[in-house]
Amino acid sequence: MDTLEHIPFYDHHAHALYHEALWRAAPLGAYFTEAYDPVIQQRFAQDTLFFRRSMRDLGELYGCEPTAEAITDTRLRHDYAELCAELLSQANIQHLLIDDGFWPERLWSVEESRARLPLPVRRVVRIENELEKLLAHHDTSESLLSALDGILREAGQSAAGFKSIIAYRTGLDIASSSVPEQERSFERARREGGQLNEKSLLDAALLLGLRIAAELRLPVQFHTGYGDPDLDMRLANPLHLRSVIERPELADLKVVLLHCYPYVREAGYLASVYRGVHLDLGLTVPYTSVASMRGAFREALHLSPVSKVLISSDAQRTPELYWLAARWARRSLGQALRQTVEDGDLSSAESQWAAERILWHNANELYAR
Repeated sequence: MDTLEHIPFYDHHAHALYHEALWRAAPLGAYFTEAYDPVIQQRFAQDTLFFRRSMRDLGELYGCEPTAEAITDTRLRHDYAELCAELLSQANIQHLLIDDGFWPERLWSVEESRARLPLPVRRVVRIENELEKLLAHHDTSESLLSALDGILREAGQSAAGFKSIIAYRTGLDIASSSVPEQERSFERARREGGQLNEKSLLDAALLLGLRIAAELRLPVQFHTGYGDPDLDMRLANPLHLRSVIERPELADLKVVLLHCYPYVREAGYLASVYRGVHLDLGLTVPYTSVASMRGAFREALHLSPVSKVLISSDAQRTPELYWLAARWARRSLGQALRQTVEDGDLSSAESQWAAERILWHNANELYAR
């Protein structure tokens, strides 16, 4: 029960891999922190539990000394395409959903990922990115939102789901606004340029996307909790989404709360009382300590139905992150479920059922087309 390698991993939230030249040039330490600060990346990231643990894991993987220098030297001797395919196979990742709104110029496209990886790969559409692409080509908010409607409906015919990063922009407290408010927000966005951070316009676009997702029966992923420094963690608490979840027109919407750390209990509560809410522990696994990863699974299961708990890698750029995420998802989940058996919450047979649900079946059913 502790490792669960035999159970396939449905990685329902990830990003693509680097183009090879970027992969060969990137420093190893940058993969082990969400920080942008090069001092953090080059100095302090190596002092985290995630980094120290991972050096031993990767030393074992590559058959070398568990140091950044030895691992870097060994990994760069590999054929890159073969390494990517091999590590995802070793991780027993058998389905991959890619949010392609992250660094699209630096990472493989969904199509390139499909061609190069030995597993099914499907796209998740990032709503805010589609809005930003359209912004410069429209003169009114009405025209912009109408165009977004068409783009999302078309993309939704083949996509696995939608995703929102509004937590990174203006927070998860989503509200309706009047057309004049949206127009003023649009005009400011056009005038200021750069990253779109206009709340009325972003909220209107998100609510539009949620209505379309509900019509098309597509899940919508929300970034919640921990992330890079663009994020105001105070506004990333999933409890802010209650006003959205309770909208009558969105009663059948399937919402996936990504990451959740440190708001795992809050997410578990929402999943326990709202039929459409699911929670995911990617990024919490593997970026935190072993105790935290094990604890996150236990906290998620305090209230949430087993059938609503998911795990993903949120991996990107380098294949080792997918491998590490799958390794520690299985290990920490196995440890947490063993405790449920010792506590009398689940029988041995039920804990096996729970492991299979969380690693594969929940996501496989949620994203089925």
